[in-house]
Amino acid sequence: MGDIEQFFRDSHYNIIRILLSISGLWPFHTQYRRYAIYLAMLLILGSGFIFEMLGVIEIKHDSFEVIDALPLLCFAIVTISKTFCAVYTLPQIKVLLIKMQEYCLSPKSDEETKIQISHAQYGQKLGYTYTGLILGHSIIYILSTLLTRFFYTESKEINETSSKVQIGLPHRVNYMVDLDTYYVPIFIHSAICDFSYTVLLVIFDVLYLTLVEYCCGLFAALRYRLETALVFENDRLTMTTTKNISYANIAYSIRRHTETMQFVAIIESIYSIPLCIHIGLTVLILSVQGYQVINNTEDINRLLKLSAYLNGVLINVFFQNWQGQKIIDSSEKVFESAYNSEWYSMPIAARKLLIMIMMRCEKPSILRIGEIVVLSYVTFNTVLRTSSSYFMLLRSL
Repeated sequence: MGDIEQFFRDSHYNIIRILLSISGLWPFHTQYRRYAIYLAMLLILGSGFIFEMLGVIEIKHDSFEVIDALPLLCFAIVTISKTFCAVYTLPQIKVLLIKMQEYCLSPKSDEETKIQISHAQYGQKLGYTYTGLILGHSIIYILSTLLTRFFYTESKEINETSSKVQIGLPHRVNYMVDLDTYYVPIFIHSAICDFSYTVLLVIFDVLYLTLVEYCCGLFAALRYRLETALVFENDRLTMTTTKNISYANIAYSIRRHTETMQFVAIIESIYSIPLCIHIGLTVLILSVQGYQVINNTEDINRLLKLSAYLNGVLINVFFQNWQGQKIIDSSEKVFESAYNSEWYSMPIAARKLLIMIMMRCEKPSILRIGEIVVLSYVTFNTVLRTSSSYFMLLRSL
């Protein structure tokens, strides 16, 4: 365990070690340490979700208030479901991390090492950028909620007929105490719960995009090996030796391609169910949030709060589908590299192996959610169009 911990600490994948350690999802920690973190998360997030559910139940007879409370409730459900799935699939996450270490330490050419490092660096920068974007939107959302309370206290524009409206809280709650008297502790607890939900969401998503970028690096290294199967530094090699090496290179490429497809399959098994829940509820969240933004264009404070949440959801769902599209594009390019190689100079045995890998690459690797929907730009477009349809339905009502 110490070796792999040190490997990730010293590599460009250190961000996922840090984030997984925070959430108790680092599979190489002791069980007692993980269970202690799980207990803390259960106490904080569990209590927050219960009070949020009680808040929704309190307004169940007011359909408009329920609609307003749905986006944050769906957000909590998405995060909790992803967390439970991550805990359940922890052995598979462990397998992926071990495979990453084994490949990085395995013997390969200098150029393949450079390709792998460049993709690791890009994944690291992307992970930091994504973390900053999502957490930044969460902080803006919480602060704008607090500002709403201050402006409401000064203006007192809302009359007694709207006493059910809760001003200055991130989401609808029911703590079974007077809101005005205990506003500060209620706000702190609600804000901590919302921010914790966002942190857990970021952790699961950063692991996802890091694994995808690692797969893209594997495909890129595989393409380099195929394109240079007959290129050698030693010009004095005989034709027989060259042919033997080309055969070995193609065989090596097939093995690497198989390992990469297995890696993608494990990623799909981990993320299929949570992303299915996520994408499905995102349609509802975008519809309701769009409706709320349109109806609050004159209230600057509430508009800032709603826009921050809506923008964060759009960034999140785009990132999910962008990673799936990257897998498709990277795997399709392997076919082009195999076709562009100097196959006409290879021996018959090497050509037969090359045909095998080309036949497999005609069908690109994909990431599916719920064994049905493929993560891609097309799915992102579908989510937006479906959300727009439901948004128009809400507007008509």
